[in-house]
Amino acid sequence: MRRLPIFFLLDVSESMVGQPLTSLEEGMHRIVGSLQKDPNALESVYVSVIAFAGKAEVVSPLTEIATFYTPRLPIGGGTELGSALELLMHEIDTKVVPQTRERKGDWKPIVFLITDGEPTSPIDEIIKRWQANYAKRATIVAVGLGHSANYAMLEQLTPNVLIYEGSSDEDFRKFVDWISASVKTETQKVEHTHSVMELIDLAKHDNLKKVDANQSPVDPNSVILTGRCQKTKRPYLIKYLRTVTVPMLQKYDKNERFNLDGIFPISEDYFNWTKPDSFGEVKASSLIGVPSCPHCGAMTAIASCRCGRIMCIQGEGEAKCPWCDSINYFEYGEGDFDIQRGQG
Repeated sequence: MRRLPIFFLLDVSESMVGQPLTSLEEGMHRIVGSLQKDPNALESVYVSVIAFAGKAEVVSPLTEIATFYTPRLPIGGGTELGSALELLMHEIDTKVVPQTRERKGDWKPIVFLITDGEPTSPIDEIIKRWQANYAKRATIVAVGLGHSANYAMLEQLTPNVLIYEGSSDEDFRKFVDWISASVKTETQKVEHTHSVMELIDLAKHDNLKKVDANQSPVDPNSVILTGRCQKTKRPYLIKYLRTVTVPMLQKYDKNERFNLDGIFPISEDYFNWTKPDSFGEVKASSLIGVPSCPHCGAMTAIASCRCGRIMCIQGEGEAKCPWCDSINYFEYGEGDFDIQRGQG
């Protein structure tokens, strides 16, 4: 039996925390459920999921759709797309059966790359290697979630680059239904001959459009802070979104501001998926809104220890840092200071 391998390369960087990651997990459930009901897909489709943040890992090996179980997606700091592409190339070399004179191999794999940012490490050489050795062996469809993805880089990787501009749960459901429909169309094609995925209908999708070839990458629109609860030492992420999100207006935004989007408890596994030292700095004055701790309910979840890490405090007074165990004295006052931020 000839298989149709489908690879999902999913960005699980910290900028995806909250509703974006939840929607992505629910979307994968919806795609898998739809394909498991399709007779043609059941005969040929095999699915694999590669997640990437500060590292890349195969979270689901290539498995027939009938027995595929949607994995829990992790979260981490950094966007190591290069590592994900290298892992994808390894999976194609070792898991996809090539065609020879003696046997018919697998059908040409389809790769859905979904990301909301840009790589945190250079990937020019990796893209060159993909183009030289793999571009004709697999079809990549790259989908950027919003305007913060590096579309110029994605177009170096594949001509099939799309921007998703939906804003509601229903928009995202339509998007994942489009992915399911695209795969189902391919399973019908392979009964006769396998060809490159047709993208002609994509322009008709309400929230998907082809990216302008001259579009430039834009600055990230989010600030992510990593903190720990003073009492329980359990970690959390605080997410802020830029107040000006229209790329054309960002260069005029001299006093950039970020509004609080939410605070999210996370597991220790986050640090396994985070690139070491994957942080920069942001001025405290640019952040609008201070959340309470999601673990103990302390008044503020943004207090900066002398070690530079974020912790929660109930108010003024002494507090022990859950990162370095040093004792700090906090009091209210005016003035600005730098806060460590993640790479998103």
